[in-house]
Amino acid sequence: MCYRIGIEDLVANALIERLEKDDSMRFVSYKELESYGAEVISILSENQENVTLILSRADTYHLLADFSDFFEEKTIADSKGIELKEGKDISSLSDRFRGYLPLSVLLAFIEAKNILSSTPRA
Repeated sequence: MCYRIGIEDLVANALIERLEKDDSMRFVSYKELESYGAEVISILSENQENVTLILSRADTYHLLADFSDFFEEKTIADSKGIELKEGKDISSLSDRFRGYLPLSVLLAFIEAKNILSSTPRA
């Protein structure tokens, strides 16, 4: 099967994994997202899954416009990235961004969580 992973799924799942460790960690840098996405791709490729990661500046603009109730772009400690807005939590992210994921993709997101290092808190 061939999967397409958009930036919205990457951001949401990175934040879910981060919030599970510490509910005050509501920010993920673009650099971390690139590493996390590469790890997800690697895990799926090892499992013989075909996957394409969709990351571009245009996709980021669409993410920020289409999901403005969830995310906003921030710079924290000289790192530019995405912050989860107040009032949103693991439950709201999971309900919106995990319910439709194929099991193999969801498991890859969970397995790749170790790539997410600690970043500044928002």
